[in-house]
Amino acid sequence: MSGEIVYILDPIHPAGTEAISAKHDVITPEQGVTDPRIEDTSFIVIRTTVLPEGLIARMPRLKAIVKHGAGVDNIPIPFASQRGVLVCNTPGGNNSTAVAEGAVTLMLAVLRRVREMDAVVREDRWNERWKTRLGDLTEARVGLIGFGRIARFTAKICGAGFGAELGVYDPMLSAEDVTSAGAAPMALDELLAWADVISIHVPLTDGTRNLIGADQLAKMKPGAVIVNTSRGGIIDESALADALKAGTIGGAGIDVFEAEPPPADHPLFALDNIVLGPHVAGVTEASMKHMALHCAQVIETILSGERPATLLNPEALS
Repeated sequence: MSGEIVYILDPIHPAGTEAISAKHDVITPEQGVTDPRIEDTSFIVIRTTVLPEGLIARMPRLKAIVKHGAGVDNIPIPFASQRGVLVCNTPGGNNSTAVAEGAVTLMLAVLRRVREMDAVVREDRWNERWKTRLGDLTEARVGLIGFGRIARFTAKICGAGFGAELGVYDPMLSAEDVTSAGAAPMALDELLAWADVISIHVPLTDGTRNLIGADQLAKMKPGAVIVNTSRGGIIDESALADALKAGTIGGAGIDVFEAEPPPADHPLFALDNIVLGPHVAGVTEASMKHMALHCAQVIETILSGERPATLLNPEALS
């Protein structure tokens, strides 16, 4: 096979693998770093595995790291830039809508107490239905932390679909940008006290790590719900467990964790007022296929000498 050597570090949709392997030699996740071709790798395709600097250093011909998805906190971008390695991601499209649907799914699952209601039926506690009162998303106050692509799709579903009032905290945007999208711009503390549902849509950075801790959770309404489909580490998980146990807030929907997978003794596992997911809010058939094909497209764009639209470290071109 002529072409480049592409190391697909994490499993991707078969359509993407086929598109890449039609033109290039592929090192599969199963073959991994022990494959004798690894040092000749010129492209890495990666999802959520943490990419060590040492692995990049073993690849003197590496041209680019292509992230399957939007978040790049698992990639050492400064180190890649020093070596002239491009880093590109694949945001937008079906992935944005899929994660937004996942966020709203968690909102509804927590508000409607889906886990508990399923147990009521299975455990022959049917008569508990007479004293059950579930939460509403319709006409609720939904607060969005971050207002990028995914948050805007989430706002559209909640606003147009459920008639929810929308509030936004995003210090990177002007008030006019937020209001033009049909939402009210707010300070973080104001948003936390106002909302019935909080949904997080920011990347994990030094500035957002533990953005929501004990002090912030204490500012939320007693029955409010918080959802995170963005990145683990943005919510202080220990503080969240304490708030849920104490009834400081009503519930939570968490699809991402600081350590993935989380340890078996994680304090959130013992709680009933939380719905958990294994970082799959955006893992739908359409989104996985779209992002995998986008990865293949980014590789061909680079090889054609063009600058990818999703290049994150233009300094690497110097």
